[in-house]
Amino acid sequence: MAAQGADPGEIQPGQIITGKVVSLQEFGAFVELSSESTGLVHISEVDREYVDNIHAYLTEGQQVQVKVLAVKEDGRTDLSIKRADPEWEEQQPRRSSSKVDKEFNQRLRKFMHQSDMIQGEVRRRRRSRQR
Repeated sequence: MAAQGADPGEIQPGQIITGKVVSLQEFGAFVELSSESTGLVHISEVDREYVDNIHAYLTEGQQVQVKVLAVKEDGRTDLSIKRADPEWEEQQPRRSSSKVDKEFNQRLRKFMHQSDMIQGEVRRRRRSRQR
């Protein structure tokens, strides 16, 4: 459900809105959402691939679909072009955090145990030299 332009008071995170690129900078693009509201698409949010030159992807005056990521207290709006694509979420790798966390915790415990053993051996050697 893409809104054509938007009332600045009605812009909410998660919305997908059609806007117009009004300015291109090295760090991103400013997109006009309504006559009173403009947001920033950071260069990392332009495309799934690494974007080195924003001018290769966007032009001023171009109509784009953007997803509202955040509306900040100071009135700034963070936007994303790549996340406005419905397939973007589906293509994100799903992380099995419990498995990753469990493996990490096991490796950490093993490291800490080995570290304690080494430190104990170093202390024993120091004591034996002091005698």
